[in-house]
Amino acid sequence: MPKAYALLQFDVNDPDKFGRYRQGAAPTILANGGKVLVAASTADVREGSLPAKLVTVLEFPSHEAAETWYTSPEYASVKHLRHEAASAGSLVFLDGFEIPSGFGEGDHSS
Repeated sequence: MPKAYALLQFDVNDPDKFGRYRQGAAPTILANGGKVLVAASTADVREGSLPAKLVTVLEFPSHEAAETWYTSPEYASVKHLRHEAASAGSLVFLDGFEIPSGFGEGDHSS
């Protein structure tokens, strides 16, 4: 089963309130098997543009685990802080990709 990722992008307007959101959200992520892979407010954009200043990528063991996190009562109790502290936001679930077994293997003998 492939891993799942949550991609969050937003502009922070109230750093204090957003700090409270981060403190409250972190345990809910961990409790659902998730971890923070990226939390960056600076980016080296090579092509195109980012729609927001802060980009966060969360990794979960499965899409179901990501969904359980997002719909949990524990996350619901802090989610409003993100909505109140940030704008230009999005939160998207993405399913990971696993290279099929045997892909790229072949007869390499000469």
